[in-house]
Amino acid sequence: MLKKAILLTAAAAAIGSPLSSYAAAGSSASSSSVQSAALKHASFTDASVVRSSSGTLVIKWSASHDLGAAKVYWSTQPDGGWTELAKTYSRFNGFVAQDPEPGSRVYFMIKGGDGSTVVTAERKLPLKGATNFRDLGGYKTTDGQSVKWGKLFRSDELAGLTEEDKAYLQSAGLKTVVDYRTDSEAEAKPDPTIAGVTNLHIPAFKDTGSGTDLTSLLSSGGLDQLGEPGEMLEDANRQMVQSPEAFKEMFDLLLDPDTAGLVQHCTAGKDRTGFGSALVLLALGVPKETVVDDFMLSNVYREAYNQAALDSVVKQMNLTDEKTIEVFKALMEVRKEYIEAAFNEMEKSYGSIDSFLEKGIGLTKEKRDQLKKLYLN
Repeated sequence: MLKKAILLTAAAAAIGSPLSSYAAAGSSASSSSVQSAALKHASFTDASVVRSSSGTLVIKWSASHDLGAAKVYWSTQPDGGWTELAKTYSRFNGFVAQDPEPGSRVYFMIKGGDGSTVVTAERKLPLKGATNFRDLGGYKTTDGQSVKWGKLFRSDELAGLTEEDKAYLQSAGLKTVVDYRTDSEAEAKPDPTIAGVTNLHIPAFKDTGSGTDLTSLLSSGGLDQLGEPGEMLEDANRQMVQSPEAFKEMFDLLLDPDTAGLVQHCTAGKDRTGFGSALVLLALGVPKETVVDDFMLSNVYREAYNQAALDSVVKQMNLTDEKTIEVFKALMEVRKEYIEAAFNEMEKSYGSIDSFLEKGIGLTKEKRDQLKKLYLN
């Protein structure tokens, strides 16, 4: 069915401003007994890295209390090999740095005065040939653990990757590519060969031969098939719950430690990939609210692309009807209603999301425990 594969997209990353460095502080951390007591129970609660348009890295963090003096470290590995980058204070909640290793995946560790640490990295990888390649690391689970950085990725199509992009992904530890696109999508824009990386084509939907992209739809003139705004993608999410075979295969791969460093991708990296990524995060114990937030990030990272694509469609088809324009806009975006349609279908057919993971996907308690050992800190 045509409904099963019209998947476009959206985004542009926003950054905030960091604060001063240790050298500019001009003051020392409080040594009061009250603050010392607070330090014993405080911890970092969040951290992030965003690359500015000039290429500098804006590192931010937050903590439950002031952790006093702090140090920022960097490494090309998320779990060791740390080199001191700067001294600062935890209460500044941020630091701006030049990329310490251009062309390579870099991770940062912030260490507070009480020894508390948090590891973070850019969520969106700075690739020239993909707009929505993201790391699922850093998300907190309901029991206080964190998803490991550099092990689980999600992306849009990879055909445009440059040689520099490929080298970057090798440095990031990419080992396995899972392509959810239909046969015709994959044939039109094949995944590139990257040394040391295994490419696997596991279509989420069968190819109907009736066209699987917006260009084919426009050529066919079958706009009546689009339905109400968002209706098609809500239906697509329900269908992935009803026929989850591709995602079963994906989890079988994740349970093999040798595949770690796995990216799921489709064309836009928002619907089929968004569904698969949601399943992974849910299986690891990440709260549903966080899972929805990650799903919605495609609107941030593909905003410029979406607007350009919508403008092109409106111009090409000379569209003036507001509803028709809204239908196309809904196809290019992600909306909470899309992933909620999947959650509702899981509950309707299986009783709960956890039951779907167990009975629909085949993730027994033992398998989920194994996934957590592999992908959580």
